[in-house]
Amino acid sequence: MMSEGVVARFLKAATAEMIRNNQKEIRCPCRRCKLTSLMDPKDDMVRDHLLMRGFMDGYRWEGDEDDYEFVHGISTRNKEGGDQDVEDLGHDQDVEDPGDDHDHNVGDPGPDDGEDQDGGHHEDEDDGPSSMDWVQDPYLQELLLKQTSNARAAAREKAKMDQLEVDAVTPLYEGCRPEDTRLKVTLMALEMKVKHKMTDTSFNDNMSFWQERLPKGNDINLYMGLLKEELATLWDTPANTWDAAAEEYFPMRAALLTTVHDFLGYGYVAGQVVHGFNACVRCMDDTTYRQLDRDPGSSKTVFMGHRRWLRDEDPWRKRKDLFDGEDEPRRRPRTRSGEQIDELLKNWKECPPPGKKRKAPEPLLKVWKTRSVFWDLPYWKILRVPHSLDVMHITKNVCESLLGTLLNMPEKTKDGPKARYDLQSIGIREELHAGRPNDDDDDDDDDDEAEDTQSRRKGKNAKKIEYYCPPACFTLSQKEIEQFFDCLLGVKLPYGTRGR
Repeated sequence: MMSEGVVARFLKAATAEMIRNNQKEIRCPCRRCKLTSLMDPKDDMVRDHLLMRGFMDGYRWEGDEDDYEFVHGISTRNKEGGDQDVEDLGHDQDVEDPGDDHDHNVGDPGPDDGEDQDGGHHEDEDDGPSSMDWVQDPYLQELLLKQTSNARAAAREKAKMDQLEVDAVTPLYEGCRPEDTRLKVTLMALEMKVKHKMTDTSFNDNMSFWQERLPKGNDINLYMGLLKEELATLWDTPANTWDAAAEEYFPMRAALLTTVHDFLGYGYVAGQVVHGFNACVRCMDDTTYRQLDRDPGSSKTVFMGHRRWLRDEDPWRKRKDLFDGEDEPRRRPRTRSGEQIDELLKNWKECPPPGKKRKAPEPLLKVWKTRSVFWDLPYWKILRVPHSLDVMHITKNVCESLLGTLLNMPEKTKDGPKARYDLQSIGIREELHAGRPNDDDDDDDDDDEAEDTQSRRKGKNAKKIEYYCPPACFTLSQKEIEQFFDCLLGVKLPYGTRGR
């Protein structure tokens, strides 16, 4: 654990540096963030990170009450001339000055520094003059101070240049065009400011306006990090609890058994892909998918491998006329254990950062878009069902789609010309294929050709072609729909029951 005095002095130094540079946030130098997260020093986030994790390896800083300077990876000296390294100030033990229980400035000698616990005196350079006292010439002092300030300015410029290199390859947000990097968009915005002679106030207001409308960051691991640490603490520090049945005490541990969310939330929390060709979280890299045709089709990605879970002797495995036009001889996909997935995801940090070209993905690695922080929990890999889907959302979506299809609601039905054309493109259910109205009765081919030519000339303003969809087995007549509504009106529910 870091000393609170060291963290307090660092926050004071960082705040002064932030104000001097006209900034609003500082970079957290803890072992996990490693200067990648911007935080407000007024909040307790940076303080908590440093107290729990300590400073990152190689991070050093020096300063006094009037002038602070941060140096990354360079050995520095404090104002008394002694070597100062923050990473050695204790990750496993607190820093204490001999002979005094109070915190002193880092590197400042305590009141008893001149002698040891036995009363003996130290024979070191502290008894002699400081490093600045050796330089008596005022010209040399001014030259030395000038060189020191130039070195500090060079270090700051190098840090800025390193950040520009990172921004040059980092996308503005996930899903944007590859060429829209942070650096390029910033330069384009500044160019527009100069071109249109915008004031600082109007430019800042414009940037604030677009910031509110750009997609927010979706790295949920940043928010789940502290939760994971609390869960790890509850597991590592069991509570001594009385067992009334056994009449003895036992160490009770608290664990997170599962998470409950909808399907999209599954992708955020678990870090697994829930869209595209590998969207099946059960089949993973062995997902069977099919991309349907575009207009007049639905252009959807469907997964037709659900018959793999049937028994080997089930007759529906051979009913290719009802499904995808093929028999299904395969068995259910192989289930991967949590230990296997954890072993695979341990090398996730070796993947290239954003903006770099990726090599061909591993057979299983393409299923994940990030490594969830929950894998750091010691018991997460042995859970059988670490993530659960919310039944309420599934029931609501299925019920809406089912009722919309049965009642033939225009905006809710899943049965329409596009769905019928998909059946035709797959080559199944010929009795449900859609057809043009009066295809067989209209013998005037010239009128049809002229109508099609006129429709193509009008483009988007052309009237949509209506298709005739033969009724399916689930299609309800008007009388059946009225009977369905009468049944719903006659249902009596308990008091307080709410229907959605």
